[in-house]
Amino acid sequence: MISHSRARRVDEEVRIMDQTLKSLVAAESKYSQKEDKYEEEIKVLTDKLKEAETRAEFAERSVAKLEKSIDDLEDRLYHQLEQNRLLANELKLALNDLSD
Repeated sequence: MISHSRARRVDEEVRIMDQTLKSLVAAESKYSQKEDKYEEEIKVLTDKLKEAETRAEFAERSVAKLEKSIDDLEDRLYHQLEQNRLLANELKLALNDLSD
């Protein structure tokens, strides 16, 4: 009787362990698939980040070029305004000389 009772307990423990093992194997497969999916997502996001960084660097260079162009145009405008002022003064002096 003792050995029969013990055999049943051992059988029950083996059955529970077998169910646990099956459950763990199924969970491992499920989580392995999730891990693969997340690794692929990480790769895609890493590639997108690199592309965004490249676009940002290009945009920064473009902004620097545009700022230089603006500075050059402002310098030319200032120079032209100064020339205009000098010519206006010369014209005023010439008109004054003519009227005297």
